[in-house]
Amino acid sequence: MTEYIVKITFWLRAFDSVTLEAATDAEAIEKAKASARIAMESIAYPEHIDTDERREGVIAYIDRIDPDGHEPVIEDAEFDDDRIHGPPAA
Repeated sequence: MTEYIVKITFWLRAFDSVTLEAATDAEAIEKAKASARIAMESIAYPEHIDTDERREGVIAYIDRIDPDGHEPVIEDAEFDDDRIHGPPAA
């Protein structure tokens, strides 16, 4: 029997929040967008990660293990549907 290494990637829902002050709703929206860009680029852990529902997975790679090391079999193999975005609007 041949041994394989399978690396699976998937999305989790992560939540963060910021508090900001603004003079108008429009200004709040623009400041929120800027804050969201900063939060998305941050390497800090978010306030909450929802591990109950893993979403939109991909098999990153499958490697076959042989005496000489690892041999790539496949990369980026879809195995799941897109549950993040759901079906397109009719």
